[in-house]
Amino acid sequence: MCELLGVSVAPAARLGVYFHEFRPRAEENREGWGIAWWEDGHAEIRKEPIPAHESALAARLADEHPASEMFIVHVRAATVGDLTEANAHPWSSEALGRQWVFAHNGTVRDLDRLDLGRFVQEGETDSERAFHHLLTRMEHLGAGASDERLLAAEILAAGRELSERDSRVNFLLSDGVTLYAYHDGHKTLHVLEKHAADLGEIAMDDDDYRLALRLGDAADEHAVVVASVPLTEEPGWEKLDAGAFVVVRAGRITRRVPPGGAL
Repeated sequence: MCELLGVSVAPAARLGVYFHEFRPRAEENREGWGIAWWEDGHAEIRKEPIPAHESALAARLADEHPASEMFIVHVRAATVGDLTEANAHPWSSEALGRQWVFAHNGTVRDLDRLDLGRFVQEGETDSERAFHHLLTRMEHLGAGASDERLLAAEILAAGRELSERDSRVNFLLSDGVTLYAYHDGHKTLHVLEKHAADLGEIAMDDDDYRLALRLGDAADEHAVVVASVPLTEEPGWEKLDAGAFVVVRAGRITRRVPPGGAL
């Protein structure tokens, strides 16, 4: 099942989310769900600590079809923290004059090593602490954070740090403009890049949900989908290697860093 999903598309598109009733092999992801999208530069987040197919709020998303250039979806299999909304992904916080959203798959160990800076944790999860540590590292760049290459390099370095000490870290991070995806080898993470000639409606299916990404017919329209597992049977899905890092903007992959590589 798909635990992490990120979509970057330009121009903006509408995303319909239809949560399935959980099938037998999806039972392990019953501990919560969440979705984030951006409207006028502000992140809208809907999340709950219950199975998505039992949620009236999740059901309404099938009719609302939010429009955005960026989406992050998460289905939770809890390893740390009680089943509360504060512990459900994704999270949002302000840093560097932007609103960031983060979702994580895996377990971060030895949490006392993480510098949380000025950020105050609302829940109990290792994932939220990892998010705040990541933002703290980004803020330590100071004026250098305005350089997108330096910022991406710091996010990659933070991902590698979080993966230390037998931790497991796949994450998606976005400010609504750029999507950063890091995969340390825990389970899988895949990416699919599509061009206007292939677009229209992208139907994506998973044990947990069905997605319908409704795109227009603009000649310059592009979309990138980052997902734990491929959500369509079409060719083009790329399985990321352990340690890979991808940066996406406006529906295009702008940077790829192989395992052990540098920006």
